[in-house]
Amino acid sequence: MIVVLTIHGIGFQQAPTSISATDGYADPLHEQLRTNLPGALGDDPFRVAENGRGPVYAANNFPPRSGATEPGLARLGSWTPTGSVDPTGKPLAAPGTKIAHVALVYSGLEENQGDVPALLGLETLSATSITDYESLGGLAKMLINDLKALSQHPAGDGSVSPSLRPRTDTTMHRGIVARLLHDVAHPTNPASSSGPAGILHTVEDDVAAYVTRNEHRERVRGFIRDAASRLIARPDVEGVVINGHSNGTVMGFDLLAALSPPAARNVRALITSGSPLRKYSELLDWGRDVGNARLMRDSWTNFWDPLDPVADPLAPPYGWQRAPVVPEPNGTSMFIVHDPDTGAQGDIAVADVQVDNVRDSLGGGLRAHNYWDNPAFATTAADILLKACL
Repeated sequence: MIVVLTIHGIGFQQAPTSISATDGYADPLHEQLRTNLPGALGDDPFRVAENGRGPVYAANNFPPRSGATEPGLARLGSWTPTGSVDPTGKPLAAPGTKIAHVALVYSGLEENQGDVPALLGLETLSATSITDYESLGGLAKMLINDLKALSQHPAGDGSVSPSLRPRTDTTMHRGIVARLLHDVAHPTNPASSSGPAGILHTVEDDVAAYVTRNEHRERVRGFIRDAASRLIARPDVEGVVINGHSNGTVMGFDLLAALSPPAARNVRALITSGSPLRKYSELLDWGRDVGNARLMRDSWTNFWDPLDPVADPLAPPYGWQRAPVVPEPNGTSMFIVHDPDTGAQGDIAVADVQVDNVRDSLGGGLRAHNYWDNPAFATTAADILLKACL
């Protein structure tokens, strides 16, 4: 069995309201994949028993905000004294299923209020290198695209899909960069936080906390690493595909880079969508070495929408700029690997897939950033999962 491990930004990781409900953040993605993987994608057996369906959700705190980490992670199996994982009573899907789906939920943030210092730290870090990431003309074009993305209104009732609905147990803030580049109002209540501006602020908060709050970052990394390690160590799991969205792409990348060599070899593929990784690398000096991601068996596929303020293509070389200056693609790749025996530097390939979320996706909010409700994303992601099964 192959497991697709789904990770979103912290501010979007909402679990279902009940075991039979389908309002968890990864439930719409699961349904999109089901359409393209008939008979191959399994549901959480516990949810099926309650007349529901969808992925397995594993949380770092259960009950939420209790501080108890093992009850939530134990849903993926329990560590034994010998270092193996006992999956008894913790099925990920029905017997014989090719692909299982696990979605991670991080709760119990140490801060549940405005985090202005983190935002100021993020903006200070990025200010000195912003023209390395984009020229002044390019920044103006980005501003125009951002305003286009914020102005898109979907058909229908305008409700926001769970795929991109901000969690209601966190507080939205607004940083200096957002005030300069986005002429939008600060959300004042949970209802307004699901609009385009609220979603963009949630992404900003996720990035700020992950970059400038080391304790928070390490707690998130520890949870994701433990969850992935349990899945990889399960005797019924042959491999894992890491699927990240928004700031979850950074968490998934950090996970893969830091896995032990034996564990990293069990990762079949990496899927990123709406990823700010280029911004992390070029604006925040986050680094370009992929670490043990070099041992991943198959490919890295990155989905991006030109109107998505968060996303960038990752295949062009380091230092590439969208406009008006577009160097020839003859530089060093965006991400690099180092041979552990010789120290020689090499490139890691990323396949960029451009999509049109505004046209093809569903639901309201910042539609350009909603990949998981886009059938074009689901079709290609399903092909990647089927290849991972071979």
